[in-house]
Amino acid sequence: MQKLMRMSGLLRVLILLAATTVIFYLAYGYFIDDNVYFNSSALFFALWDNPSASQPFLLASKLPLLLSFLLGVYWLQKLLSHYQQGQFFGPDSMHCYLWLVWLKLTSFILGIIDTLLIGNYARHFQDSVSIELTVDFNEITTILLMLVIVYLLKAAKEIEAENKEFI
Repeated sequence: MQKLMRMSGLLRVLILLAATTVIFYLAYGYFIDDNVYFNSSALFFALWDNPSASQPFLLASKLPLLLSFLLGVYWLQKLLSHYQQGQFFGPDSMHCYLWLVWLKLTSFILGIIDTLLIGNYARHFQDSVSIELTVDFNEITTILLMLVIVYLLKAAKEIEAENKEFI
């Protein structure tokens, strides 16, 4: 148990370092390279380079995805904090995990909305725009797997509670 608790602390540090690196990379891209490197498509980049297109609008279209990323880091940190304290199956850790599941689903949906939004916005500048809506089945599988884990954790918690009552 102590090993898992130490590993959770190490993972918290690694995730914070990775998230900080991502933030610096995004800031470098925007402030130094005049580009947005956060989940962007070729159509987005074409619009970004178009002087008639609104860069603030394009940037704002990415903010929900960035917020989802930051919230994911927060809830993952909080979950690992509970794990670091040895609270693997408590209601607080389950609450954090559920937030991560919902954020993953929300991020998936936001990605689709962002693609459609950018595609429709591009129609103001180009006569024919092909909106390529790609559905990553790995994302769907990950979301389904996370939901299965939620179910299994809840079932394990109920079994544990029943066993404690029996004893």
